[in-house]
Amino acid sequence: MGLCMTTGRASRFDGARALMLIHLVLVLLLPFLFTQMGGCQGELETVPLNLGTEVSPEELDRALSIPLESTTPLSIQLGEGFVVSETQELGVGGGSAVLSDTSQSVIERQENTAEVLLTLIEHKQTYLNGEIRKTSTEIPVRIEKSSSPTVDPQSSADPLMFGPLNELPRKDEVVDRGVAAQSGTVIRAEVDRLFRDRSPRALLAAVRAEARRQQSAMAASSGELRTFSNTVSYHGLKTSVAMEAPPELVRRRPNCAGIPDCKLKVYRVSFDMVFWEAGKPDRVHWDLEMSPEAPYLAAILNKCITGLASLGGNQGDILVKQCLPVIDFRYVQ
Repeated sequence: MGLCMTTGRASRFDGARALMLIHLVLVLLLPFLFTQMGGCQGELETVPLNLGTEVSPEELDRALSIPLESTTPLSIQLGEGFVVSETQELGVGGGSAVLSDTSQSVIERQENTAEVLLTLIEHKQTYLNGEIRKTSTEIPVRIEKSSSPTVDPQSSADPLMFGPLNELPRKDEVVDRGVAAQSGTVIRAEVDRLFRDRSPRALLAAVRAEARRQQSAMAASSGELRTFSNTVSYHGLKTSVAMEAPPELVRRRPNCAGIPDCKLKVYRVSFDMVFWEAGKPDRVHWDLEMSPEAPYLAAILNKCITGLASLGGNQGDILVKQCLPVIDFRYVQ
């Protein structure tokens, strides 16, 4: 399939070089800007303050569960595919640049009484320092039928297992994190991993794991209600649901790829994830758009994180927004 799922994709990659140059200029100008502006003290002063109402992990768990509770990875079909971009915005109101474009397609599907075995082909283009790096990777996927196909409130497990060693990142993912580090865009290592995880339920699993960890810590703290030492809290939860248009490239497909009225039910969830270390907060804002009516692999239509990233070299921190919008998808070949 390649990255060009439609003829419209060609023009996107023609414009990618211009976006890449803008990104390079921004990175080169940052040391000068921070010398003139005295660093990013305004952002540092405002980020830890004015946290919204705190919500429990259980409440956030429910908000993250509802959008995809009716979906199952067993619905993934041969020929299903999507294209996702990685974008970043530096500073408040800064320009957005494309860091990479990735397509995945299901090229093989086998099923037996115990599991479904898939093979995905991934094509990726990464843009860094004026260069375009292309990689192609086959990804084995195993879906256990014995696992619940929908969200189990008592479990953090996902029946969708990528590769034989699911806990280990692939080589190209290691490269991606290296690229992010060079670009000054890694907000926190644990957040970066959640942001890039291919499973739609990775964040939900992380919330549940953190809730269990905090419960264990509280039980061992001799009755203390709360300590903000090396823990996580959640604030300012907002949710909404509406019928919205799919990505533009999907809308261009004949009959809008068969989507009734060319509208999908889209759930939006946003919240702050605050990491407390020695009493000091580090806030990361999440914005998610999810649709149970999109192909399972593209169910998270957009995922954004906003937080402080260190520039290195005693240049201070900068507010960075990274997003993974789905720009195209298809249900079958």
